Amino acid sequence: MSIKKLYLVGNPNCGKSSLFNKLTGLHQKIANYPGVTVEKKSGFLRACGGTVELTDLPGCYSLYPNSIDEKVVIEELLHHPPDLILFVADAGNMHRSLLLYTQVADLGYPIIMVLNMVDELTSKGYKIEIPLLESELGCSVFVCNSKKGEGIRNLEEHLLCSTDYSSKKAFANKTLFTDFFESEPFTYRHWHQYVNETPHNAIIENTKRNEIIDRYNTIERIINLTLTKTQKAFEQKALTDKLDRFLMHPLYGYLFILLILFLVFQTLFNVASLPMDGMDYLFGMLSSWLKNQSKNFLTEFIAEAVIPGLAGILIFIPQISLLFILNTILEESGYMARIVFLLDKLMRKFGLSGKSLLPLLSGNACAIPAIASTKALPTQKERIITILSIPFMTCSARLPVYTVLISLVIPTAWQGLTLLGLYALGGVSSIIFAYFLNRNLKTNEKSFLIMELPPYRFPSFTNIFNNVKNAVIPFVKTAGKFIFSISILLWFLASYGYQEKQLQRTPIEHSIAADMGKTIEPVIKPLGYDWKIGVALISSFAAREVVVSTLATLYKIEENVDNESTLIEKMRSEINPTTQKPVFTLATGLSLMIFYAFAMQCMSTLAAIYKETNDIKWPILSFSIMTTLAYICSFIVFQIFK
Repeated sequence: MSIKKLYLVGNPNCGKSSLFNKLTGLHQKIANYPGVTVEKKSGFLRACGGTVELTDLPGCYSLYPNSIDEKVVIEELLHHPPDLILFVADAGNMHRSLLLYTQVADLGYPIIMVLNMVDELTSKGYKIEIPLLESELGCSVFVCNSKKGEGIRNLEEHLLCSTDYSSKKAFANKTLFTDFFESEPFTYRHWHQYVNETPHNAIIENTKRNEIIDRYNTIERIINLTLTKTQKAFEQKALTDKLDRFLMHPLYGYLFILLILFLVFQTLFNVASLPMDGMDYLFGMLSSWLKNQSKNFLTEFIAEAVIPGLAGILIFIPQISLLFILNTILEESGYMARIVFLLDKLMRKFGLSGKSLLPLLSGNACAIPAIASTKALPTQKERIITILSIPFMTCSARLPVYTVLISLVIPTAWQGLTLLGLYALGGVSSIIFAYFLNRNLKTNEKSFLIMELPPYRFPSFTNIFNNVKNAVIPFVKTAGKFIFSISILLWFLASYGYQEKQLQRTPIEHSIAADMGKTIEPVIKPLGYDWKIGVALISSFAAREVVVSTLATLYKIEENVDNESTLIEKMRSEINPTTQKPVFTLATGLSLMIFYAFAMQCMSTLAAIYKETNDIKWPILSFSIMTTLAYICSFIVFQIFK
């Protein structure tokens, strides 16, 4: 049998996409499935007898269509039958992988299993008997490592040259559902048709639960037969059990979460400040040296626009890198899964679940991919609530703003705690907002958390490096474009103004930027802000982190400021000409922190909300509520501390 259409199926994070990339190389195309925002990735293999189209279906945990991704998978499998299914299983999560495998196998399509990341399983002290597994599953099993490329060539040769892809087993219990479906034995074809024509009720849910229990009984027998343990596996399980007795304790577990988060943010602030201060000083020295060489348009443009723009991008790389190093350590060690499990019961009271925690925590990096990751959530209500709660989380774009303001107005001993407090404020705000939405969005949808807690293990340095690289490069490419472009634009706006109806170089207080800032100054004055901060607020609506480079550009242009001094020193020495007091007092600094904690100042996030909900009312609601909340809270904070 020659194959023309090949599907990749598997759980999320099983290495499926890495395998897809290895098999297809550059022969890929990306689109969306009809009617949904789920991404469709297709590629091509050059086979002996022609071209094979390979489609990477979204990762899913079962064929019961709860999430959008699962609906896409079952629709494709039922209505666009493949010639062959390439099922990717994570060797370290065989129970979870085999649940989906048995469901897919019941559809009756030819199937091959790719057992991925076996080396990780071996390192834990386990061994899989491949011939026995093939016999039990009734299909060929190939051992691969999709990240390293091991075993890919052998699989590829089999796909392109073999003609025997017959599967020999179906796993559904044919007697368990005979009474329920009367004359028809259970298959996913019948199930899918039945639930599409019949409202969900207790009978259906009970049937589904019994069917999953029956499958797990079969899976347990297969694993006991094919998986052997060494002494190392027993020792690792014993260590995991000992740690979990403390870390999963109903009281100590929550206290330990708070301790870990405090240490993360204290480390984040204190360690990253050293390279950041050094880079800030070097950029100041470079700018000063350049301006002293000659006084002309080009040198002033480079010293006052280009260098501050580059500084606004590069100076925060150490802190963003450290944030992702620490986050990856928590994930790789297995502790992040414990945090999700412990907080699930608490989050359900607010309309969320443990599954919502991962998108919310991802929002600490960037709201855009975090919003996209909500496709895996089981109900539409939970998805909407999570999407609208994510922007409250402290994304990495806020980190540069917090860093400067905390360094400016908070004593050193309290800086780490202040940063932790701001992150906590974002998390608490997102939970409270979720509670508000949960009370006002009426639906009968329910979801349940089922997850496997991984054993504790040492993090992979390769994964840490890759996560940092995947965070820093998009920051430089995406946010960097915003920061640098707006720095150039602001230099022009802050350097030129209209004198006698002609555009010419003017002092900063008479520039176009000053006119813009002074126009909105009456509105922001109750918050403790002057016109320069007003310009920064306007510019940061494109991206929050632009506020730092905006202030750097504005203060760099002023002739009465020592060019070698850092941005912090310039801001600290800034005097309000009306009050003759420092502009950046404790009250002003705290007010700005609170403003940026709540304000929806990211157009890309609004676009992502619209893309994932396909309804303009949700981004409008998010922007309106967050901006109003930011203004009111900033006003209250300034009035209290002034």
